[in-house]
Amino acid sequence: MSDSVAPVLDTQAVVSTQPPPGPPPLEAPPQPRRLALEFTGTGGEYFRIWLVNLLLTILTLGIYSAWAKVRKTRWFYGNLKLDGASFQYTGRPGAILRGRILVGAFAVAYSLAGRISVTAAAVASVVLGLLAPWLFFKAMKFKLTNTSWRGVRFGFDSSAGAAYATLAPGVVLWVLFSIEAATLRPGEKPNLTGFFLVYGLFLASLPFLHARLKRYQHRATTWGTTRFDFLPSTGTFYALYGKAFLVALVPMALMLGTFFILGLLVKGTASDARSMIIPIMVATYAAIVIGYLVVGGYFYARLQKLVWDRTRSETFRFAMPLPAWGLMGTWLKNGVLTLLTVGLYWPWASVNIARYQLGHLAIEATGPLDAVAAGTQAIEQSAAGDGAVDYFGWDIGL
Repeated sequence: MSDSVAPVLDTQAVVSTQPPPGPPPLEAPPQPRRLALEFTGTGGEYFRIWLVNLLLTILTLGIYSAWAKVRKTRWFYGNLKLDGASFQYTGRPGAILRGRILVGAFAVAYSLAGRISVTAAAVASVVLGLLAPWLFFKAMKFKLTNTSWRGVRFGFDSSAGAAYATLAPGVVLWVLFSIEAATLRPGEKPNLTGFFLVYGLFLASLPFLHARLKRYQHRATTWGTTRFDFLPSTGTFYALYGKAFLVALVPMALMLGTFFILGLLVKGTASDARSMIIPIMVATYAAIVIGYLVVGGYFYARLQKLVWDRTRSETFRFAMPLPAWGLMGTWLKNGVLTLLTVGLYWPWASVNIARYQLGHLAIEATGPLDAVAAGTQAIEQSAAGDGAVDYFGWDIGL
């Protein structure tokens, strides 16, 4: 029997020379998609709306003004596009008219109080100051809940109590100012110490109040289920006001220098002084216009950049690099053409300014905007606040 040779098995483990697998590579964060606002309306289109609104408002003794506002707002919103879709405005003329009647009645009472006595005027002023936070809150809620984009409504997730808590420092200063103004009675020697103290305190706290108001506005604003945020900015507001004051020194210096030169040209006689009245008036108005363009344009452009660069949400942020000099030029050009046409160019001017300003506002989104879900806030029906901001000229724009 022959011997069989058994196979030899290698039972040693094979040692791999490959490095152990590492963790999977991290995905790069999505690059933000920049979406710019676009205004597509023309001055000719708005002129027809503006002219009809003006004529009907005059013929109806102001009653049509509520319908005029809705037509104007819907036209501007309909021509404002983001990512190819327009904004919508759903405010109702009837609600706006009721709000304006209510505010008009208060305005009449406010005006009559000033004719009755200084004390009555002070009381009316205090009442207006106490009502201001509620009116502001109602105006923001009416404006935003009646605004939508791609079927998703905006909102203002706040309360009247929050509005009063935010605006309380300004209300206190307003009440103190009204009380001090009531002490300045005709025929009596005024004590201006308290008046100027309150006025100085108001000027010193104005950047603080402005920053507080913008933070409240933007943090309470919602779009569907998305809530906006606003980064702290009180120090930046103080810096902006300080820079605007330094810019204002330039037109002030030009005005004073012009007056000094005109004063040297006057030889001292009454006839020479009278001959300089027109040049002095021209120089004064020119200084006012230059000051408004330079200081106003600089302040507004920097304010828009400050506010929108600090507004954001979890999925998008805003950017508004609005050039100050370009804004000044736009204001100047359209203002001159409006004056030369005795106001008829105003619709074109409004469209040109809106196109320039809105064209510099963009959204940088890290996700699809279509993914934003609709919110549950009810549409604000009362337009009392909306009527108040229109009548008193309060700026509630974001």
